[in-house]
Amino acid sequence: MTTSATGAPLRQARRASRRRAESGQTEYRPRELDHRLANSLQLAADMLIFEQVRVRDPAARQALVEAAGRLTAVGHLHRFLSAQHDTADVDLNPFLTELCGLIGASTGLACTATIESVRVPGDVAQQLAMATNELAMNAVKHAYAKGQPGALHVEGHREGGVWRLTVTDEGEGLGHGFSTEGKGGLGMAILRAIVRQLRGTLHAESDHGARFTIDVPQATLALRPVSRSFAPLV
Repeated sequence: MTTSATGAPLRQARRASRRRAESGQTEYRPRELDHRLANSLQLAADMLIFEQVRVRDPAARQALVEAAGRLTAVGHLHRFLSAQHDTADVDLNPFLTELCGLIGASTGLACTATIESVRVPGDVAQQLAMATNELAMNAVKHAYAKGQPGALHVEGHREGGVWRLTVTDEGEGLGHGFSTEGKGGLGMAILRAIVRQLRGTLHAESDHGARFTIDVPQATLALRPVSRSFAPLV
């Protein structure tokens, strides 16, 4: 039989143990959900690939293939974003540099990154990552022939009162009359939506390839320069 003298510490220890267990479950569940979401996106992409084999219309088949590719890319991007340890405040140098490596591994593009080290809110960093990802997919689709190796250059730095993200390929450039405000495809619609959310501007030009530039005002990014660069997360 437990006396009151020893029972109180025992009850306190049990309550502390329960709190630790509950805390651990709280930390684990988001990671588990992130993992399941990424797996679900890949499953949906696989289903689209399966369906395109059964479709005879070439345009419909191409649309399914592109949708599957976008889902796969979003799944990779989601895994990358969920792996970040400090999404409340992100240094764009290691963040976009590591993303560039992921893009190269998933698309075959030779992706290089030259990014000024600056810390921004995590949601802004995610939007910039999504924009970079969309422009990489655009290069894969339009800049180079299928199976042809190609380069992609990602640059980011402060200029005046904005932070400028530039994504450039070495392909054939933009078609005559191309406009970022034109109808375009789903990728361009997504890109325009991201730029609107960032309250920025989007510009495109041909210069030994296609060059897309996104200027984001300092007020959106709440820029805070850092004195040192952090190593990419692994």
